[in-house]
Amino acid sequence: MQAEIARASGTTEGYHPAARAYRDGQLVCGRVEVRIGRDTDRVGLVARERRYVTARFIERLDPTLRRELTALVVRRGAAAKRIAERLAPITLVIDDPTLGRLQLVGQLQPPHLRFGELRDVEFAIRELDSQP
Repeated sequence: MQAEIARASGTTEGYHPAARAYRDGQLVCGRVEVRIGRDTDRVGLVARERRYVTARFIERLDPTLRRELTALVVRRGAAAKRIAERLAPITLVIDDPTLGRLQLVGQLQPPHLRFGELRDVEFAIRELDSQP
């Protein structure tokens, strides 16, 4: 409930260096840096559509997740989008000192910038609706 209140009010925005990534209840990345912000440049979007989430997968990557992230980095355009569509959703658990534990469920998206080590690449996360 607290996470839903925080999400609705937008208080989760900012940089969160202490997050973890899960799939089907299994830890797939021990340290994820998450950035949550608001897109102010595009006109005509409702508040929910303006929000964006990016993640950098830093430490203790599961081999399967590492292969998937690498595939997203090396492919471009429609091929990268097709790969992203086939990936299972990922759950990011953020440990925020003021708000407590927050949870975001989303779909990995291809990165915009593809250079450097995998830990330096920022992946967009398209949030999935939590309501049926």
